[in-house]
Amino acid sequence: MKNFMKFAGRSGLLFAAVVLVGISSCKKDDDEVNSDTINRIESIQYLTENFPPFNYEQDGQLYGASVDILEALFEKLNVDLSRKDVQLKNWPEAYQQTLEQEYTMLFSMARLPGRESLFRWVGPIAPIRNIVVAPVVSFMEIDNPVDLNNYTVGIIEDFAEVEILQQEGLLEENMHFYEDVEQMYEGLIIDEVDCVVFSEYGNKLIIESLGMDPEDYEEVYQVAVTEDYYAFHINTPEDVISIFREKLEELKNDKTGDGSSVYEKILNNYQVIQHIEDNITEEMVITLVEETMADIEADAPGTFDLINQQIAPYKDPDIPALYVFVYDTAINMMAHADNALLVGKNFKGKTDAAGRKFRDEIVAGALKHGTGWVDYIYTKPDQSGLYYKTTYYRLVTGSDGEFYVVCAGRFK
Repeated sequence: MKNFMKFAGRSGLLFAAVVLVGISSCKKDDDEVNSDTINRIESIQYLTENFPPFNYEQDGQLYGASVDILEALFEKLNVDLSRKDVQLKNWPEAYQQTLEQEYTMLFSMARLPGRESLFRWVGPIAPIRNIVVAPVVSFMEIDNPVDLNNYTVGIIEDFAEVEILQQEGLLEENMHFYEDVEQMYEGLIIDEVDCVVFSEYGNKLIIESLGMDPEDYEEVYQVAVTEDYYAFHINTPEDVISIFREKLEELKNDKTGDGSSVYEKILNNYQVIQHIEDNITEEMVITLVEETMADIEADAPGTFDLINQQIAPYKDPDIPALYVFVYDTAINMMAHADNALLVGKNFKGKTDAAGRKFRDEIVAGALKHGTGWVDYIYTKPDQSGLYYKTTYYRLVTGSDGEFYVVCAGRFK
């Protein structure tokens, strides 16, 4: 996409400057990957398109959260691949190639029911909020997708939103299809279409890159929230899919190095951080902490064992984001009902992806005040992405006479 990164004076330079920070902290994996599997991975054609801030081109090089995550996966797999091996194409061409040609992978792709059996999936990478954008002066009001039939809607051919909107009542005759996002927004500028459909994250970036004022355009409707994946050709061997999935989970969950995972750092670098209503109330969090405190007072070692088994009541079976974790006063993780990798590790001085030493704050607050709340950014167990979280903590004396800090949180 020519001229896409005109916004480099604002967001773009930040992206280019920090894009490799997360990847540099990704150590080589100690597990040997089968040489035949490596050969198959290196034989794949990796395709992407311009979809900021997840994948886009700047000065002849690819950037974006999905690009960085893929390169971090290449490093963990110890394969001779990098972002330079990824081909940038328009979406319709790349989509058809991945459908038809073996040893091909395309990202980032929304995983929809109509696509489920067409590809093999690795992810999710992150949730995407898809919106309808129109000029403010149009005074467009959309209450449901059927209302869009009163307008001409710009949309990328074969994008996920085509299937979603058609299922909800938008007629194909009211869609104007484009091959790439720059063409689509230029169509909006010259009144070729009344509105366009794109992601919330990318909307402002592309408007700025084309020299338009974001204040002149507004969101008039939310189409859907989808989750994006790496989509492989349907005949991709199982060993390739399995190892990609395994290493992606490690990128997401291993926070033992400096307090946050490579995955979290990458999303933070691109400011892909979200607010979310998770239906967990403060009362639910406080109740879980208080019940766990009582159990630790009665039997600290036994309670830690149960917490680490990730079972109820320490992790809610219906609400995975509601779980408990426990530090000692030296900020060692004694028990964690969601991430076993963290247990037994010391987190003194270690931060979230934005640099906040929230664990130190939690323990210091507990020792000084007994209880409180701390805000930070973190991953959510039942959904991809990076979110704002607040955690409640309480100081308790265990059955062994030691002090512990019991915690649980909610996303907001």
